[in-house]
Amino acid sequence: MIRCIAALLMLIPALMFSQNLVRNPGFEEKSGCPVKPGQLSMASFWVSPNTATPDYFNECSTGLDYGTEFNKKGGQVPHAGTGYAGLQFYNLNRNEFFEYIQTQLDTTLISGQLYCIKAFVSLGKADYAFRELGALLSATQVKSANAHKMKLPYTPLSTGIYLVDEDHWMCINGIYKAKGNERLLTIGDFSTRDEFWNIQTRSANDSLFKSTFYFIDDISLKAISDSSECRCAGTVISPQ
Repeated sequence: MIRCIAALLMLIPALMFSQNLVRNPGFEEKSGCPVKPGQLSMASFWVSPNTATPDYFNECSTGLDYGTEFNKKGGQVPHAGTGYAGLQFYNLNRNEFFEYIQTQLDTTLISGQLYCIKAFVSLGKADYAFRELGALLSATQVKSANAHKMKLPYTPLSTGIYLVDEDHWMCINGIYKAKGNERLLTIGDFSTRDEFWNIQTRSANDSLFKSTFYFIDDISLKAISDSSECRCAGTVISPQ
């Protein structure tokens, strides 16, 4: 019995550091098949924290608009599984529309613990590109009564270069040191800068309308003991 207890105690840390705290990380669990904009809530455990309308894409969609390989935003084969989400960001003559996705974590975070946040993104049909997305960990729900950008403290998720690849999934990551009791993860753009509008990917039809769109899949948040454990495409990101 004592040996069994000792073995279990040795196993617990390994399980903690390997567990993904994001529920439905690949948007596979669903209540239905998307057929129109703004149906993120069909993906179990995911919601929009503001009045914007993030999209849900799944192979089960009966039309072309919200399928995966080909859809109204350009399309992409899922990084894994059958589904993913989509985030639109635009600014029309200072009229902002910024989409975010939010989920409640499997457990609350432990004070002082390092966590690796990772996701895979692909640029959709867009005239501009970001250099990074952001992750916000909070103890209470982040909400907004409009669709404007939420300029809040965040953890950058990046590759170190602009996120301009439309053909492949780009791995983005960052490291977060927990304050303790955080239980919600929100992903989007929280920066105070607008410099990403300067990165143009194609000729825009309207110089006043600046927009970008990203598919996002396979989101993870895992406890780590050292920053070297948070690797993405051969890179290591240090704590901010």
